Amino acid sequence: MIRVVVLCALLLAATAPAEPDKRWNIRVELQVVALPDALAVPLVAELMDEKKIDPAYARIQELLANGTAKLIGWPIVTTHSGERATAEATREIRYASEYNPPTVSFTPSVSTTEILKIEPKADVTLFEATPSRFDSRNTGVYLEVEPTVSPDGKTIAVNVVPQHVRLVGFEKITIEKPETGGKVVVEQPQFDTMKVTTQLTLRNGQRVLMGVYRVSEPPNHLEFFILKAEAKKVE
Repeated sequence: MIRVVVLCALLLAATAPAEPDKRWNIRVELQVVALPDALAVPLVAELMDEKKIDPAYARIQELLANGTAKLIGWPIVTTHSGERATAEATREIRYASEYNPPTVSFTPSVSTTEILKIEPKADVTLFEATPSRFDSRNTGVYLEVEPTVSPDGKTIAVNVVPQHVRLVGFEKITIEKPETGGKVVVEQPQFDTMKVTTQLTLRNGQRVLMGVYRVSEPPNHLEFFILKAEAKKVE
């Protein structure tokens, strides 16, 4: 019986997942950049090629330096192997999400001293819809990562969620109450969201294209998500 118990314990120890090595610091960075269509389209194929992505990335840095490309965001986060971390540069947009419908107030022309004398006239006052609930949305660039380095430090497995949310404007919405016929027009914010949720394994120091998006601002531009993960062991 003792031998069986010892054997089971050894098997469990062998199959149990190893604890992440905290001596590794992993830096993950996300560059979000917008390029004019004419320059961006030829670069897509190069950014998707492991052998050509570094020269293509260097070309993008040149375009950023001379103002041809636009840097949208560049979050960088450093964390231990196996630990979740986030980096963000956002602005909170607060807006009304629910309204009490508009109401109509009638003030009849009634004499308080002459009860039987009532004229069929009314002053109509329309009250605008009032907010009854508020929501908020963060706009900007957000990066969430959970990287784990291999024991030999050659590869990094990454759970990653890069995201860019942009406020594109406001849209007029009509709120109507059928019972009274009252209505009012309010403005609601409209957002564009570019987001990736994925798991991948990279070589230590490898750079990878995470997404390509058509954006409305700047017009005629494509937006790139370019990710890099690098691990260094602290001796």
